[in-house]
Amino acid sequence: MTQCVAGSGNDYQVGPDAGQLASLDDVPWESLAAGDTVRIQYRATPYKGKFLIAAQGTEAAPVRICGIKGPNGERPIIDGNGATTRRALAGLYASTAQYSDIHQYRSIIVIKPLATQAYEAYPRHIQIDGLDIRSAHPDYQFTDASGNTKRYVTDGFGACIWIDRGHNITIADNEISDCTNGVFSKSTDDGDFAVTKFIRLAGNYIHGNGFANDVHEHNTYMQSVNILYEYNWYGPLRNGALGNAIKDRSVGTIVRFNRIEEGAHAIDLVESEDFPVTATSNPDYRAAFVYGNEIVKDGDTGSVIHYGGDHYDSSPGASWGEPIFRKGTLYFFNNTLYVTGSSTQLFQISTTEETAEVWNNIFYCASGIASGYCRMRATSEVGSAWTPGGIVNLWKNWASSGWTDSDPYHTVPGQLNGSANVISGASAPIDLATLIPLAGSDVVDAGVAGHAAASAYVVDAQLDANFAPTTRAVNGGSIDIGAVER
Repeated sequence: MTQCVAGSGNDYQVGPDAGQLASLDDVPWESLAAGDTVRIQYRATPYKGKFLIAAQGTEAAPVRICGIKGPNGERPIIDGNGATTRRALAGLYASTAQYSDIHQYRSIIVIKPLATQAYEAYPRHIQIDGLDIRSAHPDYQFTDASGNTKRYVTDGFGACIWIDRGHNITIADNEISDCTNGVFSKSTDDGDFAVTKFIRLAGNYIHGNGFANDVHEHNTYMQSVNILYEYNWYGPLRNGALGNAIKDRSVGTIVRFNRIEEGAHAIDLVESEDFPVTATSNPDYRAAFVYGNEIVKDGDTGSVIHYGGDHYDSSPGASWGEPIFRKGTLYFFNNTLYVTGSSTQLFQISTTEETAEVWNNIFYCASGIASGYCRMRATSEVGSAWTPGGIVNLWKNWASSGWTDSDPYHTVPGQLNGSANVISGASAPIDLATLIPLAGSDVVDAGVAGHAAASAYVVDAQLDANFAPTTRAVNGGSIDIGAVER
């Protein structure tokens, strides 16, 4: 990530030094324009502020809100607990008091047009980076733009960063924690202006989000067109939360070179619930690319990878449920999965109208998972017109000895093809701390050429010991199987 420097427009500096704005409330959020920069200086005391971004930047002159880090790399903290809201934003969140309250109580930062802008307006070319954004949760209160004390959304559905609409939005190099959802994006079928598009989540540390005993909130929950997740570190969710690390209802999804820990599902790629007309008319809805990721998860909490849909028991021709499932192909390659617990199911492909093409992955089931319970597939609940289990095509992969398609008591419908292509071993072929292949193991130099449809998606990066991206070069005659090259 580039340093937090002034752009081509106005430079608003927030911090403790002379000449700087003392508070986030002093920034004219409502009037930011192309090329403007809000630079937030690190200080030991968190900034207690929350705000709206409606600016319309350009590719050449984006609008950037960035943190100037402390001497030891500390990000400036934006804390929603006890935060205040700029008074000039009163009446600008929405045209009615009801919707103004909704937009204010569910997030710290919301990206959306002002109530005074045209109906079809949308923010664009916005970047938020280098910040520690935390604590928008029903346990906490804030002061709204009218000066009233309010509590964050009590039904649990909010986010540290809520993208209500916008194009070309980058969220990078932030720590995002202690909210209901970490980041949420919304899209609807009201028109192109109402679809969040070209979203990049890069190099963030996202952890500790979700809602205890609830499956509906996640570390990130995105519904966008053309979304890229790369170089992020997804830590465990809030203690007791039952959501996923990545929940995605998007079109053109790419998940690459991330560290993903825990979650009910590590990656949950399901139907575009709120903008099905837009999604199903776009060919990119039918393909998702997941590669180069390190995934470490307790297999007892849910299947590792879910692809297809999660609203079921509809009828053919319905506008919801199975008819709008992804009905495409998951390309899953050069990932390393390290699964603990007593059992696991690696892939949950919703119906036989969804396919997974799987190659160059390591599936290591820890010693606590008995033979026969390192399971490649899980079934799904679907309506009677559909067959669950999906179609999983295995090419060259490594899996722990004793792996099986399903356990002896629960046969999964659909198809598992290519079992003979899988290399198996009784012990881990990787160092379990670093996930680096062991010298002489079966995964070194053992990778194969991938599916032609994924040829544009090159495995040219990996994560270092600090989960930061570094270049991946092939050290031998062929690429190593897994997410890390020896």
